[in-house]
Amino acid sequence: MPIPDASTLDGLRVLMVDDDLDSCGWVTCALEFYGIEVHSSFTVSQGLEAFDQFCPDLVLSDIAMPGEDGYSLLRQIRQRSNRPDKSTPVIAFTALSESEAGFLKSEVWFDQWLLKPVDIDELVGAIARLTGRAMLIRELTCSY
Repeated sequence: MPIPDASTLDGLRVLMVDDDLDSCGWVTCALEFYGIEVHSSFTVSQGLEAFDQFCPDLVLSDIAMPGEDGYSLLRQIRQRSNRPDKSTPVIAFTALSESEAGFLKSEVWFDQWLLKPVDIDELVGAIARLTGRAMLIRELTCSY
């Protein structure tokens, strides 16, 4: 899939939950280049409060965080999704391998997971696909 230009993702709202301030900073800067509004939270409790207030189109979450982890965040988001038509897509970030992170837990599912350090092109493509903007990208590239 082609990498989206800034206009195709303009106006999306993304909530990022990660205890790593540096990771939040550089991912936020990269996503803002595409016109994505990013709200960063550094704990699960902050993330849940922001989820209710910010009403994101997509959530990015680290898995291994002190205290409550990304699994806890995902379970709680799935229970209170702010979208009546479907649940909010969630992408997991992790430095853990698939087996270490326990992605096979039947009670927990993410729409996608990406290894840290995150490849921004891969992340942007995943955001476009999970928010329905990928179709717009295909339409724009096919019209030339």
